[in-house]
Amino acid sequence: MKLPNTFSQLPTLSSETMYLYVAEDRFVFTRGKNILEIAFEGQLMTRLDNYEPSKDVSIYEVYGIVGIMEGGLEKYLVVITHVQTRGLIFGKPVYSIEKVACLSFNSTKAKDRLNAKAKAIRTPEDSESDEEFPVETIKSTTDTKTENFTPIKLPPPGSGPLTSPDGTNIQPPILHPSNSLITRLKRSLGKKKNEERPILNDGVDEEVNEPMVIKEEDIVESKSAEEDISLTWTTSEDTVLENRLLSQVTELFGRSMFLFSYDLDITNSFQKTYEKTKVEPSLLDLPLYKQVEKRFWWNEHISRDLIKQKLDEWVLPVMQGAMQLEPCEVDGYPFDFVLVSRRSRERAGMRYQRRGINEHGEVANFVETEQIVLFEREGIQHVVSYIQTRGSSTVSPIKIPVFWSQSPYSLHPAPTLERTEAENDDAFKAHFCKQESLYGKQIAVNLTELSGRESIVGQEYRKHVEHLGDPNIKYVEFDFHRETKGMRFENISKLSTSLSDDLSKVAYFWEAGEPGAETVYCKQTGVFRTNCMDCLDRTNVVQSAFGRSVLNLQLMRFGITEYPDKGIRFYEEFEKRFNNAWANNGDMISRMYAGTSALKGDFTRTGKRNITGMMNDASNSLARMYFNTVKDFWRQATVDFVLGKNLWVLTNNAGYHKFEIFRHVPQATLMSAEPGIERRWAKIRSDAVEISSEIVIADDEVKISGWTLLSPVETQKRNAKKFEEKVVLLTEKAIYVCSYNYNLEKVVQFKRISLDTIIHLQIGEYILSSLSPTSRRPDQNYGFLLFYRANGEIVRWNTGSIRNQSLGDLNIDSNETNSRGDSGRRHDSDDNSSDSSDSDSDGDDGNAFVAFKAVRYNALGELPEDKVLNCRDQVRKIVSEIADACGHSTKDERFVEHKPIISLEQAEKTDGIFKTMGYKIKKAIWI
Repeated sequence: MKLPNTFSQLPTLSSETMYLYVAEDRFVFTRGKNILEIAFEGQLMTRLDNYEPSKDVSIYEVYGIVGIMEGGLEKYLVVITHVQTRGLIFGKPVYSIEKVACLSFNSTKAKDRLNAKAKAIRTPEDSESDEEFPVETIKSTTDTKTENFTPIKLPPPGSGPLTSPDGTNIQPPILHPSNSLITRLKRSLGKKKNEERPILNDGVDEEVNEPMVIKEEDIVESKSAEEDISLTWTTSEDTVLENRLLSQVTELFGRSMFLFSYDLDITNSFQKTYEKTKVEPSLLDLPLYKQVEKRFWWNEHISRDLIKQKLDEWVLPVMQGAMQLEPCEVDGYPFDFVLVSRRSRERAGMRYQRRGINEHGEVANFVETEQIVLFEREGIQHVVSYIQTRGSSTVSPIKIPVFWSQSPYSLHPAPTLERTEAENDDAFKAHFCKQESLYGKQIAVNLTELSGRESIVGQEYRKHVEHLGDPNIKYVEFDFHRETKGMRFENISKLSTSLSDDLSKVAYFWEAGEPGAETVYCKQTGVFRTNCMDCLDRTNVVQSAFGRSVLNLQLMRFGITEYPDKGIRFYEEFEKRFNNAWANNGDMISRMYAGTSALKGDFTRTGKRNITGMMNDASNSLARMYFNTVKDFWRQATVDFVLGKNLWVLTNNAGYHKFEIFRHVPQATLMSAEPGIERRWAKIRSDAVEISSEIVIADDEVKISGWTLLSPVETQKRNAKKFEEKVVLLTEKAIYVCSYNYNLEKVVQFKRISLDTIIHLQIGEYILSSLSPTSRRPDQNYGFLLFYRANGEIVRWNTGSIRNQSLGDLNIDSNETNSRGDSGRRHDSDDNSSDSSDSDSDGDDGNAFVAFKAVRYNALGELPEDKVLNCRDQVRKIVSEIADACGHSTKDERFVEHKPIISLEQAEKTDGIFKTMGYKIKKAIWI
């Protein structure tokens, strides 16, 4: 098989062109002899043998279907509208996606988006013959005059490309409303509260909570229609959020960050493909999507409708990554140099939003980079590839495999380790077990600082390697910043030189010959797994050095170089292409993860560090901070949304997207929620209840029930500025209110209220802010007040849990009887609390009260809604149990009073003009 010249034999894109026919009630796609019809109603997909478009059908050039996604208001078909050829591998082209369009299943809306995105070929208004039609008049949106048109020949579906006589397509200008910050501020500040309307399935509040599972005994009473009037609320922001989603998806799949091929599996390395075909020889005969490596198949989730209906020829696997192919020549020997990076979808996301490792051993932003050399000798094709992986968060590999995180709000935030020692050990072991099964022996090269702010992560990394004691893991430390201080980047060669024996031992993959009759000269038996904090800048520099060392060895073995002792540095033109390929690789991965090009790129390109490069790095660092603080929350939400991370599964295994994450974004203040966080917090809360019960409940008492509830940190206030999530326990004798340290898993302080001192309960809506749709919902903002005689309470401190810490460190006022600790899960009250003072207290007869607000479970929509109680039902269930324990009925109005704790009207009065304006400005900036 003769390897074609990479560029001279590139096919024209028209040979791969797909045509999209937009009719009044359906889409019709054609590519070659394949025809697919997608009806708007029900999105029913059908293969057709032929299709005759009517005169009112519009035609567009597209290049593939990315998938179907479900937004908050409707479904969308995502199609590729612009591509760029990356090169040929064995005659099969690889493309990068430049632009996509999200098409509503509505012909008018779809045409509007396609007119702005795709190459449009207007459908003729009438025909002069059976084969020839005039093109529909193309009009400017600013001019109603009819332009002259030229007749063209409209090919039947499935035939060759459609072209106009001059070979060009006219794209009419499309006017779009401004989306500047000033425009958004005007829209936001001009919006009134009465613009809100009730709609099903609204968003979330700022709490990230876990499920209270519904059982039959949980149903306290049936709800009347009047009570359910506020089941869900939304505003015209739904449309804005929907448009923001479409914009984010368009941005995600644009900018050359995703690659695809119609005929070539680009998700598997050459060695992996060889090994798979040896086990399953018929693998290459399967549809392309059944050949791919799922770790790198980013659009699998949104392709599920096509997969379910077995439309194999229309499923197009898309991979996020980078690819550069360079035709090269050294000493008269031609060859192709290819560099491919594949970014894993496991724990995928943005810098500071996804870092470290999860309980499954999946690390943030794992990247597999394959360096390939293709050449021909005596009519036989040779393929040589070398794999590296990186691990951290920015530009390349996989992140440091321990639980940790960093704040997104500074240039150089200090990392914070998370989880318990046992959790870290289990996750670390799971990660490396998987890596060894995929790649063999691991040479783990850690480039983080050995002292200073990064040392805590590096020390944990070393400790877990030593604790694991795996002979297949070799751990190497190289303090990149210290070794290259003073711009002495030539010291990097010391690292590759010290690991030359390991480079030789892990080897590389080399095969030659036709498929089925190939000869394998050697295989790669291990991998260099390089990491820094983000695995972007330092990692890319060091990986390029490793790649250079291996390539020097390879070219010598192939007989290509005549000066093996000097390496590729002797060949100036080839070295320039090699350096540019690695620098571009680093830039692309960095843009995927951090939003900017890689730092230290000047050294990768030129082998030298200079002042200009340092100035560029400073600029990129500031840009990264902006992206980390303002934009990455949206980007992370979009990644999770496309990958199906924020969905819940019904018993029939039907997955549904959840749009709540996007309503959550404008109210968020920190990082986006980790997939599975709701399930994790469910266990944490359950453990908190059990631990608290063992510590505080007397031996002669039996626990009836236990919950976690929000309670004001400021005592004797309903509308407090801060709320703490406390553990509340009910026995047959008393109620225990515990301030719980969720990090230390300790009870810091508890208050025991004897049941015989409880005077009455007040139950009702507990609305702390009227600004956001979710904070106004009564069913998700509910609580109760427990009034009791103060002389019947006992307060105790767990001094053992705060040994070596002052009460001030925990924000505990030793003069107060209630905890003010930040040791529990503290929350700002909704959007957030009102700053106005609230003097609510018992005020007479020595009585007191404690306020409780229900925690919203399943805030991000990860869990089945029919299995989770809303806040109102939670409170009704809790109050019913307390009343029963006190010997009363919930129907006893003297004991259980139904009255708002804080009504919507009261919340509106206390919000204030400055708080309202602040919220609207924040919302305008986010949305």
